[in-house]
Amino acid sequence: MKYKDHSDEEYFDISDRILELSDELSEEIILTNIGDQFSQKLDVFADNINYISLFRNKYTEITSQTAFYDKNYVRDALTRVSELAKSLLFEKYGIGLGNDLDFYFPDDYLKDLETLYEFFFIRQFKNLVDYFFFQLMLTKTGIIKRYEKLFEEDETHNDIFVLQAKKKFKNPGDVVIIHFINEIIEDIESSMESAYMLFDTIINIEPFEEFNARTKELMEDYGNGITFKGDRECYMLYMQPLKDQSIRSELRNHLLMKYLESCELEDK
Repeated sequence: MKYKDHSDEEYFDISDRILELSDELSEEIILTNIGDQFSQKLDVFADNINYISLFRNKYTEITSQTAFYDKNYVRDALTRVSELAKSLLFEKYGIGLGNDLDFYFPDDYLKDLETLYEFFFIRQFKNLVDYFFFQLMLTKTGIIKRYEKLFEEDETHNDIFVLQAKKKFKNPGDVVIIHFINEIIEDIESSMESAYMLFDTIINIEPFEEFNARTKELMEDYGNGITFKGDRECYMLYMQPLKDQSIRSELRNHLLMKYLESCELEDK
Protein backbone atom coordinates (compact mmCIF):
# COMPACT_ATOMS: atom_id res chain seq x y z
CA MET A 1 0.00 0.00 0.00
CA LYS A 2 1.38 3.42 -1.06
CA TYR A 3 1.04 6.44 1.18
CA LYS A 4 0.41 9.76 -0.57
CA ASP A 5 2.92 12.52 0.24
CA HIS A 6 0.95 15.70 1.06
CA SER A 7 4.00 17.92 1.54
CA ASP A 8 3.86 19.33 -2.02
CA GLU A 9 0.14 20.04 -1.68
CA GLU A 10 0.74 21.79 1.62
CA TYR A 11 3.56 23.90 0.11
CA PHE A 12 1.42 25.05 -2.81
CA ASP A 13 -1.51 25.73 -0.49
CA ILE A 14 0.63 28.08 1.63
CA SER A 15 2.13 29.71 -1.47
CA ASP A 16 -1.32 30.32 -2.94
CA ARG A 17 -2.52 31.89 0.30
CA ILE A 18 0.49 34.20 0.41
CA LEU A 19 -0.03 35.23 -3.22
CA GLU A 20 -3.66 36.03 -2.49
CA LEU A 21 -2.67 38.00 0.62
CA SER A 22 -0.03 39.88 -1.34
CA ASP A 23 -2.63 40.84 -3.95
CA GLU A 24 -5.07 41.96 -1.27
CA LEU A 25 -2.46 44.08 0.52
CA SER A 26 -0.90 45.37 -2.74
CA GLU A 27 2.32 45.25 -0.75
CA GLU A 28 4.82 45.33 -3.63
CA ILE A 29 2.94 48.10 -5.43
CA ILE A 30 2.80 50.15 -2.23
CA LEU A 31 6.50 49.64 -1.50
CA THR A 32 7.41 50.65 -5.05
CA ASN A 33 5.24 53.75 -5.00
CA ILE A 34 6.50 54.94 -1.62
CA GLY A 35 10.05 54.59 -2.90
CA ASP A 36 9.18 56.44 -6.12
CA GLN A 37 7.50 59.31 -4.26
CA PHE A 38 10.48 59.95 -2.02
CA SER A 39 13.02 59.67 -4.85
CA GLN A 40 11.56 62.69 -6.65
CA LYS A 41 11.91 66.34 -5.75
CA LEU A 42 8.90 68.14 -4.30
CA ASP A 43 6.24 68.54 -7.00
CA VAL A 44 3.99 71.45 -6.04
CA PHE A 45 1.36 70.40 -8.59
CA ALA A 46 1.24 66.68 -7.78
CA ASP A 47 -1.83 65.19 -6.15
CA ASN A 48 0.11 62.69 -4.05
CA ILE A 49 -1.49 59.57 -2.63
CA ASN A 50 -0.87 58.62 0.98
CA TYR A 51 0.17 55.00 0.44
CA ILE A 52 0.24 54.36 4.18
CA SER A 53 -3.47 55.22 4.27
CA LEU A 54 -4.03 52.83 1.38
CA PHE A 55 -2.09 50.05 3.10
CA ARG A 56 -3.81 50.71 6.43
CA ASN A 57 -7.25 50.39 4.83
CA LYS A 58 -6.30 47.10 3.20
CA TYR A 59 -4.58 45.82 6.34
CA THR A 60 -7.63 46.40 8.54
CA GLU A 61 -9.95 44.66 6.06
CA ILE A 62 -8.05 41.37 6.40
CA THR A 63 -9.01 39.40 9.50
CA SER A 64 -8.19 35.97 10.88
CA GLN A 65 -11.54 34.81 9.45
CA THR A 66 -10.35 35.56 5.92
CA ALA A 67 -9.96 32.27 4.00
CA PHE A 68 -6.37 32.95 2.94
CA TYR A 69 -5.23 34.64 6.18
CA ASP A 70 -1.61 34.01 7.19
CA LYS A 71 -0.62 35.73 10.44
CA ASN A 72 3.13 35.66 9.81
CA TYR A 73 2.87 37.04 6.29
CA VAL A 74 0.53 39.84 7.33
CA ARG A 75 2.94 40.82 10.11
CA ASP A 76 5.90 40.67 7.73
CA ALA A 77 4.09 42.85 5.18
CA LEU A 78 3.29 45.40 7.87
CA THR A 79 6.93 45.44 8.96
CA ARG A 80 8.27 45.88 5.42
CA VAL A 81 5.93 48.74 4.52
CA SER A 82 6.32 50.57 7.82
CA GLU A 83 10.11 50.20 7.96
CA LEU A 84 10.49 51.63 4.45
CA ALA A 85 8.24 54.60 5.20
CA LYS A 86 9.95 55.24 8.55
CA SER A 87 13.44 55.18 7.07
CA LEU A 88 12.50 57.55 4.23
CA LEU A 89 10.71 59.99 6.55
CA PHE A 90 13.74 60.04 8.84
CA GLU A 91 16.16 60.48 5.94
CA LYS A 92 14.13 63.31 4.36
CA TYR A 93 12.89 65.18 7.45
CA GLY A 94 14.76 63.77 10.45
CA ILE A 95 11.48 62.77 12.11
CA GLY A 96 10.20 59.46 13.42
CA LEU A 97 7.96 57.67 15.90
CA GLY A 98 9.22 57.33 19.45
CA ASN A 99 8.20 53.69 19.83
CA ASP A 100 8.66 50.64 17.61
CA LEU A 101 5.95 48.41 16.23
CA ASP A 102 6.40 45.94 19.10
CA PHE A 103 5.03 48.55 21.54
CA TYR A 104 1.91 49.33 19.46
CA PHE A 105 -1.29 47.71 18.38
CA PRO A 106 -0.75 47.35 14.60
CA ASP A 107 -3.59 49.67 13.55
CA ASP A 108 -2.51 52.35 16.04
CA TYR A 109 1.01 52.10 14.65
CA LEU A 110 -0.21 52.48 11.07
CA LYS A 111 -2.42 55.39 12.11
CA ASP A 112 0.52 57.30 13.61
CA LEU A 113 2.75 56.50 10.63
CA GLU A 114 -0.06 57.57 8.28
CA THR A 115 -0.20 60.87 10.20
CA LEU A 116 3.52 61.55 9.75
CA TYR A 117 3.33 60.63 6.06
CA GLU A 118 0.38 62.96 5.47
CA PHE A 119 1.47 65.96 7.51
CA PHE A 120 5.17 66.03 6.66
CA PHE A 121 5.34 64.58 3.16
CA ILE A 122 1.98 64.83 1.39
CA ARG A 123 1.22 68.34 2.65
CA GLN A 124 4.72 69.79 2.67
CA PHE A 125 4.17 72.51 0.06
CA LYS A 126 0.72 73.40 1.43
CA ASN A 127 2.21 73.60 4.92
CA LEU A 128 4.95 75.94 3.71
CA VAL A 129 2.46 78.22 1.94
CA ASP A 130 0.22 78.30 5.02
CA TYR A 131 3.16 79.03 7.31
CA PHE A 132 4.66 81.84 5.23
CA PHE A 133 1.27 83.46 4.68
CA PHE A 134 0.41 83.25 8.38
CA GLN A 135 3.73 84.83 9.35
CA LEU A 136 3.31 87.52 6.70
CA MET A 137 -0.12 88.52 7.99
CA LEU A 138 0.96 88.24 11.64
CA THR A 139 3.90 90.62 11.18
CA LYS A 140 2.40 92.73 8.38
CA THR A 141 2.63 96.07 10.23
CA GLY A 142 6.26 95.53 11.15
CA ILE A 143 7.12 94.37 7.62
CA ILE A 144 5.62 97.51 6.06
CA LYS A 145 7.41 99.74 8.55
CA ARG A 146 10.72 97.97 7.87
CA TYR A 147 10.47 98.21 4.09
CA GLU A 148 8.76 101.61 3.56
CA LYS A 149 12.04 103.55 3.61
CA LEU A 150 13.75 101.02 1.36
CA PHE A 151 10.79 101.26 -0.99
CA GLU A 152 11.22 105.02 -1.38
CA GLU A 153 14.95 104.60 -1.92
CA ASP A 154 14.51 101.79 -4.45
CA GLU A 155 15.19 103.11 -7.94
CA THR A 156 12.24 101.13 -9.31
CA HIS A 157 9.66 102.62 -6.92
CA ASN A 158 8.47 105.03 -9.60
CA ASP A 159 8.48 102.67 -12.59
CA ILE A 160 5.23 102.19 -14.50
CA PHE A 161 4.27 98.93 -12.75
CA VAL A 162 4.70 100.39 -9.26
CA LEU A 163 2.80 103.56 -10.22
CA GLN A 164 -0.07 101.42 -11.54
CA ALA A 165 -0.07 99.39 -8.31
CA LYS A 166 -0.22 102.60 -6.24
CA LYS A 167 -3.34 103.62 -8.16
CA LYS A 168 -4.90 100.18 -7.84
CA PHE A 169 -4.51 99.48 -4.12
CA LYS A 170 -6.03 101.62 -1.38
CA ASN A 171 -3.35 100.77 1.21
CA PRO A 172 0.16 101.91 0.17
CA GLY A 173 1.58 99.27 2.48
CA ASP A 174 0.19 96.55 0.23
CA VAL A 175 2.30 97.88 -2.62
CA VAL A 176 5.38 97.72 -0.38
CA ILE A 177 4.70 94.07 0.52
CA ILE A 178 4.05 93.06 -3.08
CA HIS A 179 7.22 94.85 -4.19
CA PHE A 180 9.44 93.18 -1.56
CA ILE A 181 7.77 89.77 -1.40
CA ASN A 182 11.02 87.91 -2.24
CA GLU A 183 12.92 89.63 0.56
CA ILE A 184 10.01 89.04 2.97
CA ILE A 185 10.11 85.31 2.21
CA GLU A 186 13.82 85.30 3.06
CA ASP A 187 13.14 87.19 6.29
CA ILE A 188 10.45 84.73 7.38
CA GLU A 189 12.58 81.71 6.48
CA SER A 190 15.54 82.97 8.53
CA SER A 191 13.46 84.25 11.46
CA MET A 192 13.09 80.78 13.02
CA GLU A 193 15.27 77.71 13.38
CA SER A 194 13.00 75.49 15.48
CA ALA A 195 11.20 72.60 13.81
CA TYR A 196 8.97 72.21 16.86
CA MET A 197 7.83 75.84 16.68
CA LEU A 198 7.43 75.64 12.89
CA PHE A 199 5.18 72.58 13.00
CA ASP A 200 3.27 73.86 16.02
CA THR A 201 2.55 77.10 14.14
CA ILE A 202 1.34 75.20 11.06
CA ILE A 203 -0.88 72.96 13.17
CA ASN A 204 -2.48 75.89 14.98
CA ILE A 205 -3.49 77.59 11.72
CA GLU A 206 -6.15 74.84 11.44
CA PRO A 207 -5.98 73.05 14.81
CA PHE A 208 -9.18 71.01 14.38
CA GLU A 209 -8.34 69.61 10.95
CA GLU A 210 -7.93 65.84 11.38
CA PHE A 211 -4.25 65.36 10.51
CA ASN A 212 -3.20 68.59 12.23
CA ALA A 213 -4.94 67.43 15.40
CA ARG A 214 -3.34 63.99 15.16
CA THR A 215 0.12 65.50 14.60
CA LYS A 216 -0.41 67.78 17.59
CA GLU A 217 -1.13 64.74 19.77
CA LEU A 218 2.13 63.13 18.64
CA MET A 219 4.07 66.34 19.33
CA GLU A 220 2.53 66.74 22.78
CA ASP A 221 3.87 63.26 23.56
CA TYR A 222 7.33 64.13 22.22
CA GLY A 223 9.77 61.29 22.68
CA ASN A 224 7.06 58.64 22.72
CA GLY A 225 4.88 60.05 19.97
CA ILE A 226 7.17 61.92 17.60
CA THR A 227 10.94 62.37 17.70
CA PHE A 228 13.26 64.79 15.89
CA LYS A 229 16.84 64.11 14.83
CA GLY A 230 17.49 67.69 15.95
CA ASP A 231 15.27 70.74 16.29
CA ARG A 232 17.29 73.03 14.02
CA GLU A 233 18.28 70.23 11.65
CA CYS A 234 14.65 69.21 11.08
CA TYR A 235 13.73 72.85 10.44
CA MET A 236 16.42 73.12 7.77
CA LEU A 237 15.37 69.81 6.20
CA TYR A 238 11.73 70.93 5.94
CA MET A 239 12.80 74.20 4.30
CA GLN A 240 15.24 72.40 1.98
CA PRO A 241 12.94 72.44 -1.10
CA LEU A 242 13.06 76.26 -1.12
CA LYS A 243 16.67 76.04 -2.29
CA ASP A 244 15.19 75.00 -5.64
CA GLN A 245 14.42 78.25 -7.46
CA SER A 246 11.37 76.83 -9.25
CA ILE A 247 9.79 75.74 -5.95
CA ARG A 248 10.67 79.07 -4.35
CA SER A 249 9.00 80.87 -7.26
CA GLU A 250 5.86 78.79 -6.80
CA LEU A 251 5.82 79.64 -3.09
CA ARG A 252 6.11 83.32 -4.05
CA ASN A 253 3.26 83.01 -6.56
CA HIS A 254 0.98 81.25 -4.07
CA LEU A 255 1.73 83.84 -1.38
CA LEU A 256 1.02 86.72 -3.74
CA MET A 257 -2.29 85.21 -4.85
CA LYS A 258 -3.38 84.67 -1.24
CA TYR A 259 -2.21 88.13 -0.22
CA LEU A 260 -3.95 89.87 -3.13
CA GLU A 261 -7.23 88.37 -1.95
CA SER A 262 -6.83 90.37 1.27
CA CYS A 263 -6.00 93.68 -0.42
CA GLU A 264 -8.52 96.49 -0.64
CA LEU A 265 -8.77 98.15 -4.05
CA GLU A 266 -9.26 101.83 -4.77
CA ASP A 267 -12.79 102.80 -5.73
CA LYS A 268 -13.04 103.55 -9.40
